[in-house]
This record gives sequence, C-alpha cells and structure tokens, in this order.
Amino acid sequence: MLLRHGEPDWTPDGGRTVDDAGLTAFGAEQARAAAAGIAREKIDAIYVSPLRRARETAQPLGEATGIEPCVVDGLAEIRAGAGGGMTQTEVDRYFVMAMERPLERFWEGFPGGESFHDFHARVTRALGDVLARHDVHPVRGPEFTVWRAPEQRQTIVVVAHGGTNGVLLTHLLDVRPLPWEWIRFEMELAAYSVVNLRPVGDRGCLWSLVNFNEIDPLRSAGLR
Repeated sequence: MLLRHGEPDWTPDGGRTVDDAGLTAFGAEQARAAAAGIAREKIDAIYVSPLRRARETAQPLGEATGIEPCVVDGLAEIRAGAGGGMTQTEVDRYFVMAMERPLERFWEGFPGGESFHDFHARVTRALGDVLARHDVHPVRGPEFTVWRAPEQRQTIVVVAHGGTNGVLLTHLLDVRPLPWEWIRFEMELAAYSVVNLRPVGDRGCLWSLVNFNEIDPLRSAGLR
C-alpha cells in the first residue's frame, strides 16, 4: 500500500519557504483520516520517507496500528534545485520554467537538482531492500520480471511522495520508466493506492494494481 503525505506547510511563517516542510493543520487532519481508513486492515509494517511531511503523515498510522514506522532514506522525494528561503512566487516561477522545458530534458530532473535516472535508481533500490526484508524478490527475465514471495503474505505501507510513489508503481507494474511518473500516476494528497501480488503460471507472481488514488477516508471525514 502506497500512501502520499498530507498537505505540506511550505511557508510556516507566511513568508519564505522551508527546505523540509511539516504538515499544515489541514494536512494533519488528512493524515489522521487516512490512518483511520488504512488501520481497518491488518498492517504488518510501515516504511516512511525521511522527510518531515511524510513522517508526520505516518505518525497517526503508527499510533493506530501500534507499529513504529521505519524510516528509509531512499524513499525521499526527488531533490529539486529550489531550496528554502525563496518566496512562493520564486518557487512557482522555478517549477513553471522547469515544466516548460523540452520533454527530453526532464531526464535531468529539476534544474540544479537530482537527475531522474538517479532518483529512479535510488527509489527502486530502496524498494528492493524493503521487500527483501519480507522475503519478496524479483526474478528478471529478458522480457518481463516476476516475483518470488512467501505463501504467507504480509501487508506493508509505504508513506512517501507523489514522485516516489509514481516510481514505485511503475517499477512494480513493470512499466517502462519515464521522467514524469508523478503525472502518469498522480495521487492526491493523503490518498493511497494498493498493489497486490498475484500468482501467474508456474514462474512466480506479478503485481496487480487493485486500488488507485483512494480518497474515501478523506470523504468520510469531510476533507474532500
């Protein structure tokens, strides 16, 4: 299960932006609502990005399930060149200019930041480490990847970001990566998606996307 963080507070003092934003009061409500919905399932482990907005989103889920979220550095969002101390107008201009570049340049990531190739490698490596802890391993062939997993399945929750979760989805679904995964698989704030392992033939399992951008817990809490 992939959960996106709640609404971040990029300008907590109402002026300049910060590098590592926490949640707004509304974002904290979103996190609690998402936690209440997800905690109805039996959860075995929670993994979370090191960034504050993700950790604050994971906290109520940890409290609801009695599971301590495990921080995984590789699950952080793609690093952009727009840092803290900018005005919101400057940040908006930066991202507008970045999105207006030729599509081929999107592989470079955001100007002055992490390349998409590096981001994709970092996130998928982190996912591999997480799944290995649960004895889930890829078996790569010339045309597609299948997965080996224990017969007794576990449910894990990854609390991360729009870009991170987009990369995780395309990687698990064996979809060719492109440098705009957060647009291809766009999840709303505090929404979650579910992928399950399904046995296929005699060679292993494939990941199946069974629920995408679930926001019913937010609707039930009057937050949508």
